[in-house]
Amino acid sequence: MPNPDRLHIAYAMHQFADEDWSARAERWTVTFYTPSDPKGFGTATITRVIPGVTPTPGVVLRVDLGFLDRIPRVIFTENEGLVPPLADMNPTLLLLLESVHVTEEWRGKGVGMRLAVTALRRLAVPGTVAVCYPAPLHEHGPDEPCSYESDDPEVRRPDEEAVAKLQKAWQRHGFRPLAENVYARRIEP
Repeated sequence: MPNPDRLHIAYAMHQFADEDWSARAERWTVTFYTPSDPKGFGTATITRVIPGVTPTPGVVLRVDLGFLDRIPRVIFTENEGLVPPLADMNPTLLLLLESVHVTEEWRGKGVGMRLAVTALRRLAVPGTVAVCYPAPLHEHGPDEPCSYESDDPEVRRPDEEAVAKLQKAWQRHGFRPLAENVYARRIEP
């Protein structure tokens, strides 16, 4: 396995020439790779929202949500404003971490998370707030939750343990709970 300190990150964002972002979200694809494996061993998807500039971000993200099923409904009010705890952070830019995937060889080592935080920093401008929902990704639809919180303490699913571990790991990177297991952190470039 290559030295995790010598990993590379490539950024890509595709748009139509006449795109005004009123109907689609601005998504960045971040690829993690090594010089010996330029096709990559992982990716992250980050959605960029500029408060006050991105028109109707809550509506756009409800229409074009990708894996962002929980974050938009937690961070935006019904009238498209930011919820008070997030508004109090006075963000100039929101970076919504939609997903992080790494190949099996790199899973469980914290490499994907570390590279995702590095990618968020690189896309940040002064006053940026990054938002994530620490939970494992599954191959199911956006209406099916990735975690399960049972009222019965005897009923547990593996996702509960994975979510708890991921939440602690993101907290070590400075992310704090916002609401409904969505986490946020001010990130400066």
